[in-house]
Amino acid sequence: MTRHQKTASLLTIILLLLVQLPLYMVYLKGSQGILLALFLLLLVAVSLYYGAVLGLLLSLIYLFIIGTFIFYLQLTQQDVLSSPLDLQLNEFFIYGIAILILVLIAGRIRELVIESANQINMLKGNVEKYVATDTTSGFDNRVRLEKAIVEEAKRSDRSDKPFVFLIIEIQNFKKFKKLYGEKEAQYLVSQLAERINGVMRMTDRKYRFDEDNFALILPETSGTYIHIIYEKLSEKLKEHQLLSGNLITLSFKVGHYTYNPRTEVSFDEMVEVAKSESLINEI
Repeated sequence: MTRHQKTASLLTIILLLLVQLPLYMVYLKGSQGILLALFLLLLVAVSLYYGAVLGLLLSLIYLFIIGTFIFYLQLTQQDVLSSPLDLQLNEFFIYGIAILILVLIAGRIRELVIESANQINMLKGNVEKYVATDTTSGFDNRVRLEKAIVEEAKRSDRSDKPFVFLIIEIQNFKKFKKLYGEKEAQYLVSQLAERINGVMRMTDRKYRFDEDNFALILPETSGTYIHIIYEKLSEKLKEHQLLSGNLITLSFKVGHYTYNPRTEVSFDEMVEVAKSESLINEI
């Protein structure tokens, strides 16, 4: 639990305890008290959801209306007890102060929750940044891939030799995982990674691009003989034996982008071209 979460939990407990005082006070007012309690809880809920600024604004408007009404009764010397609002001026003062305090606490809880969520997202991003290897396949992850593409492009520019960026998409992977379970899905990925390692060169670089995608960087390679690479992959990857021993046939979509030296192209553009080609290439 983060520091923000601990503080938010503590403030939530304080909020629940403090709200008892005004609720008990208005509870004694009968049916009118129920309305006062509902308005109080509504303002606290608004502050929790939208923040203290809106909560305070609505609270001040609400308290101004009620305060003006009570002041009018006092000024005209009417009996407050016989009025539609059975609330004395001193009780209203306590009620109003309680609302403002509760609204501020609720707003602060919301801020802490948002800060905690942002902190968690930042930590997740840092973990993804520094954990470079996908544990299931043993291949590097997408973060490493993006860096490697930039490095390979610079190397290609220096050596004046092209390279191929290739994407392999497992067809119906989500359906496979739903049908056979998480354990079979992990086993499938690990087996495919092992076979890709077996068919590609030692100098080729392999990545788990996404849950159902592998990506390869093939240095000093042109797209001239890409169909041969596709055939090798098809031969090695199509048949898969489940943990149960049953054989199934898999299908894949494949696409590639050939980087020629000194080409102005981004990583996202390479991915877009490769994915566009994969729509028509199945192995």
